This record gives sequence, C-alpha cells and structure tokens, in this order.
Amino acid sequence: MKINTLSIVLYFSACIATILFNTVGQDGYMLWSKIFIVPSIALYYLSTTNYKIDFVKAGFFGFSFIGDIYRLISPNNFETGQIICFLVSYILLLYYIFPSFIKINLKHKYNVLLIALIVFLLTTLAYFILSLKFEKMQTNMSFLIFYSIILETLLCIAIVEYSRKATNVTVNLLMSVIFFVFSDCFYIINKFYLAFNLFDFIQIFTQVFTYYFVVNFFISHKKEMVKLD
Repeated sequence: MKINTLSIVLYFSACIATILFNTVGQDGYMLWSKIFIVPSIALYYLSTTNYKIDFVKAGFFGFSFIGDIYRLISPNNFETGQIICFLVSYILLLYYIFPSFIKINLKHKYNVLLIALIVFLLTTLAYFILSLKFEKMQTNMSFLIFYSIILETLLCIAIVEYSRKATNVTVNLLMSVIFFVFSDCFYIINKFYLAFNLFDFIQIFTQVFTYYFVVNFFISHKKEMVKLD
C-alpha cells in the first residue's frame, strides 16, 4: 500500500474513532485517538507533494497538532494554551493566503463592497456569541476578540475568493474555514453556555475533518501556482 493511501486511511480511521469515543463519553480514548489525526494528514500532504513543505504549512500542522493534544499536556489548565495554538495556526493560514488575495481583489469595487458586507455580518455574529455569559471560561475576553477577528478575516477571504471564481482551491478553502467557524462556535456554546449532545457532535465532527479540506487546499493551490509559473 502506498504511503499516501495508508496515511489517508489512518486519518479517516482516527477521525471516526475520535467522533465515536467522544459520542459515547470516552474522553480519554478520544484524546489519544486525536493524536493520530494531524500527523496522518500531514504525512498524506508530504507524500502527495514529494515531501516538500515550507515553514508556513509546517507551522500550521505543528501548532494544530499541539492544540489537539494540549489537553493531554496540561489536563487541568488547557483552555488558554489550546486557544493560542489554534490562533497561531489561523494566523499562519492567513499569512499564506492574504498577499495574493489583496493583489487580486482590491482592484475591483464590487469585491470591496462584498468584503464590507461580509465583515459587518460576521462582526455582528461574533459580537452576539461573545456577548453571551460564559461563567466557566478562564480565557481573557479581549484575547477571544482577537481570535474571532482572525477567524472572521479568514472567512471573509474564503467567501470573496469563492464568489470570485469557484475552483477546487476556493471550494476547499471555504469548506476549511466554515468547518473552523462551526467547530469553534459550537465548542464555546456547548462548553460554556448550553451543553447539548448535537452541539458536541457538530463541534468534534467539524474539528477533525477540517484538516482534510485544508490539506486539499494546500495541494490544489500548489498545483495552481505551478501552472501559473
């Protein structure tokens, strides 16, 4: 069996195991199964691209992996550390896509208006979620506001890019960021505001499978850049 086939099978197996363990309330097994998710999908990316990777993608995989296992590293105080890891991952992804986005879109007035509308709607949504009373939350609220701004910017870029031209690159980028948003929103609501099994399922499902879309975005974007060269 080829490395990329083996790694993608391991990835989906780890994702399904994580969802099942989380659903039946086996948090210990769920945390250990999550260990295999990012390494397996990172190996899939490496084997698909002849083991070539830059520091941005390596950093994204690295901080995402630490974020996924931070609860094992610090079981009694993991919330802030986990958020920092995923925030760095989002910033690296934003750093990867932002230059070309600015170059392409700010030339067109239509895209500027669309960006303004999306920012307004997303800011309203972020304000509504962050205005809820999260009595159990240990992380500073100003820190979460910055986190939401970065995620909001990613979603804005993904929507505008998809509306400009629906390609394999933009579809995977949009799906990645939507899954990020769903995972984070439902995690906060389920843990700190209203615990509900469906919210918990949506959160863990979107979290583990978002990496599949991110990697496909990286691969398809790389192919597109090669064609342009």
